[in-house]
Amino acid sequence: MVFIILVITAVFLYVWDYKVTALFLFFFLITSGFNLIPETVTKFTFFSKGMDYAIIMLFGITVIETFFAKGYIKPDSFTKYFVLLGIFLVVCMAYSRFIMGLEIAGIIRTCRYMFLWVAWFLFRSLKKEQLVILLKGLFFVTVFCAILFILQIVLETSILNKGLESKAVIFGMKFKRFYNHPDMLYFFTLMSIFHNPFKGILKIITASILLLALVAAFHRSLIGFFIFSLFVGYVLSLPNLKRIKIMTVTTVLLVGIIVFAGYKFVHSRTYIDVKTVLSGNILDAAEDVDIEAMQESTFTFRMALLMERIMYIQERPLAMLIGTGLIPEDSKKIDSMFDFNIGLSDELTGKTVQIDSGDISYTMLFMRFGYLGTALYLLPMIAMMVFFYKRKEDRYALFSFSFLVLAFGVSFFSSNLINPVNYLLPVICYHIVKKNEENIGTDVSL
Repeated sequence: MVFIILVITAVFLYVWDYKVTALFLFFFLITSGFNLIPETVTKFTFFSKGMDYAIIMLFGITVIETFFAKGYIKPDSFTKYFVLLGIFLVVCMAYSRFIMGLEIAGIIRTCRYMFLWVAWFLFRSLKKEQLVILLKGLFFVTVFCAILFILQIVLETSILNKGLESKAVIFGMKFKRFYNHPDMLYFFTLMSIFHNPFKGILKIITASILLLALVAAFHRSLIGFFIFSLFVGYVLSLPNLKRIKIMTVTTVLLVGIIVFAGYKFVHSRTYIDVKTVLSGNILDAAEDVDIEAMQESTFTFRMALLMERIMYIQERPLAMLIGTGLIPEDSKKIDSMFDFNIGLSDELTGKTVQIDSGDISYTMLFMRFGYLGTALYLLPMIAMMVFFYKRKEDRYALFSFSFLVLAFGVSFFSSNLINPVNYLLPVICYHIVKKNEENIGTDVSL
């Protein structure tokens, strides 16, 4: 009930022109209280996650603004993407409800994060200064959450919302490894480097805290792609001549590294596993991946997980197009529909998780939305990447492009593309860059 009151308060704050404060609450809800409020607290009747309350808030504001704000939903260059995605969602929901006979509550719960693209129009209606202040506020909160994440390792206990835990050995020392990174950490770590809102010592301190929190989970793939995204951002920020020189030297070095690494790789056990997976012998690969390897989410396991699902939908033409239905993992029908062998075990039932997986983004996207739906879902993000690249001289565009490079890289090792903040934060930057071009917006209401 407290969160319902919070939603109503946020809507009124927005209407009373305290829009930055209202949107700060919007992100508070999306991120489950900035990763501090567990789902057990947010559950109420039809609501299970903070995201549910954020969607109600978003649609409440959208309805009000549509009637009272001139041009709130006027078409722009991105509108076509949302129209196509909206039509596709209606088709998928109708198929899941009337053909598959799934419950409407489960259908909505499965695809609700796609509704948050509606925030595009909300952010577009704000002034540039308001969007900048919103980003600064979220930046400050993320620094605070990053401190809490680091404290978890020191205290060896969860402070943020509980997630998976394991042990890591670094230089002979054992550390407790936590997987509950703050949702907005990756975005604001890149922002702290390329366009930190603070100056001087505060800039160094905030960037150091965010960097330490990012590497403190000891995710090798994350660290690798983060370094790559930093390099991309650095190169794009250089003048054309310097950029060409660095890219030439880098290409020569990469060719040498790839030749050497490729030789080592083709003689490794991983290469044999990958060949087995790609050949379609999923069950053979699964036998070689033990439980511990599964829990550590190895590359071979992810490939096997993805390939098993791809082989399933490729045998069903309709599933290739629109997916296998918007069925939640806890549905009673899921066992009768799927019997996948590869996947993490559910902690309560011990059964293999059939669709929901935190190991790779594309298993859930392909299974629930097919190839067409996945393409329509990713299209706005890809379009934003093109937009940011063309305007890389703008610092907001530069670090947003670097972030999306990181997001797509990490998507093969986590379910990050399903998390709404990974497209909502770049949307804010899109509108800041757009308004920089148009040179509009003067007053700020907090």
